[in-house]
Amino acid sequence: MNSVANEILDAAVDADQSDPRTRLRSRAQAAGVLREVPAQRVDPARRRSAVEAMRGIGPVLDDLLDEERDRP
Repeated sequence: MNSVANEILDAAVDADQSDPRTRLRSRAQAAGVLREVPAQRVDPARRRSAVEAMRGIGPVLDDLLDEERDRP
C-alpha cells in the first residue's frame, strides 16, 4: 500500500515540477536507484587550479564529441 501511495505522490510531484533535473531525481528516488552522495567542500585554490588546467579545452572536447556523433 505504501509503495502505491509513494508512486501516486511522486507522480503528482513530477507533474508540478518544471525542472527536468528535479523530475529525474524524483523518478530515480521512486525507483530506488537514487544514491545521495554528500558534497565535499573544494578548496578554492584547488578549484582555481583545476579551472585553469582546463582552460581552452572546450574546442577539443567539441571536436571529440562531433567525431563520436559521426561514428556509425
